[in-house]
Amino acid sequence: MMSNDFILDEDFEYFLEKFGSPMAQVACSQATLDKFKGKLPNRLLEYWQEYGFCGFKEGLFWIVNPDDYEDVMDEWLEHTDLPDQDIYHVFARNAFGDLFLWGEKTGYKYKITAAYGWIIEQDGNAPIENDFKVKCFFGFNSLAKHDVKDIKQKTLFLRAVKKFGALKSDEMFGFEPSLMVGGEPLLQNLNKVNIYIHLSILAQYGQIEVLDHKALMKKAFS
Repeated sequence: MMSNDFILDEDFEYFLEKFGSPMAQVACSQATLDKFKGKLPNRLLEYWQEYGFCGFKEGLFWIVNPDDYEDVMDEWLEHTDLPDQDIYHVFARNAFGDLFLWGEKTGYKYKITAAYGWIIEQDGNAPIENDFKVKCFFGFNSLAKHDVKDIKQKTLFLRAVKKFGALKSDEMFGFEPSLMVGGEPLLQNLNKVNIYIHLSILAQYGQIEVLDHKALMKKAFS
């Protein structure tokens, strides 16, 4: 139920049309709002205040509390120079363990694609653009962006949900063996796992790569 002073913008309205109603909602406390005020976009905090931290489409995509992901994010970033550049917070994640990072100075600057061990550079933005950029992040979001295809180019998420059930807020679908160490993206290699434990294990493999768009394209076609 929307509060009286919350006005739904077109971008988030379009996001909800695609992703449906929130599930597993947890209210955002005033203390959390106060903690991240000035560090994350005001519009994102308004979404938190209105919808809480929640999932969509049986757990395909989640809006998350950055505090819950601080430790595992640090594990992923500690062997890179990224912590020297900015202070980052995880503001969203998906069913396959991708983490979306917002830098206090640089905005939406990096995405962790956990299954492959990649930290992918995004365009980023100036602080003055923060509210606009976060609305664009949701408005241009799509279900396909968060799914993974198998070796026959067939999407895996709905088949994984049929096999294992919808995801809870602390769960993800992880590949065993990991794609980082030569595993294949097959349904039989997927399992429902605890997201914090699984991402921590992947970070410890020591095979994390920071990629810009050009390097990512080379990876995709190699």
